[in-house]
Amino acid sequence: MNLPKRHSGRTARHDPGCPGCAKEAAGAEPDHLAYMNWITGTIGEHGWAVPGVEADGAVPPWAYSVGMWLTCQTPELVVCGAPVRNAAGIVNAIGARIADGAEFGPDDVLDDVCPARLILRPVDLSWRTTSMFMVSDEFYGFVRPPYLQVVWADRNNRFPWEPGFQARFDGLQPLLWLPRDDNPPTPWTRIDQP
Repeated sequence: MNLPKRHSGRTARHDPGCPGCAKEAAGAEPDHLAYMNWITGTIGEHGWAVPGVEADGAVPPWAYSVGMWLTCQTPELVVCGAPVRNAAGIVNAIGARIADGAEFGPDDVLDDVCPARLILRPVDLSWRTTSMFMVSDEFYGFVRPPYLQVVWADRNNRFPWEPGFQARFDGLQPLLWLPRDDNPPTPWTRIDQP
């Protein structure tokens, strides 16, 4: 079923007043049901929602879109290692452009979304077996839509795989385009491990 592309209209997709929007509600059933109702309502109203997971000491934060694949017929987006609020802003800024007709794909570089240079990389399917995309998995059921990782550069405009990338940012972003087992050991590769 092909759905029409949504136009952005408003750019505010992330509502800081939503129930549990700063974290995925995996706890009590009533809270989880309210959270998923917020997700589906936001997708219906704006075209996508942006759940996020705050840093917990073991893993850095991340945020991702749910709904773009359905409403815009494009891959979903994920930003890792930035505060949830910033990551959601990046997802929403790129999403608004997509909703207005822009087309982005793997290896596209974006220099005008935020102060950092960004590049889009395809997420390998091996990462879809982790709990990283829990809300997406619940929303879409057995369907696993494609994701693009929005990778940010350091203050010297270097990406994590480039020589000279600032050491203080090492490990904040997984290399999701590589199979999970091919990533260097980081907290990301240990997600879901006891």
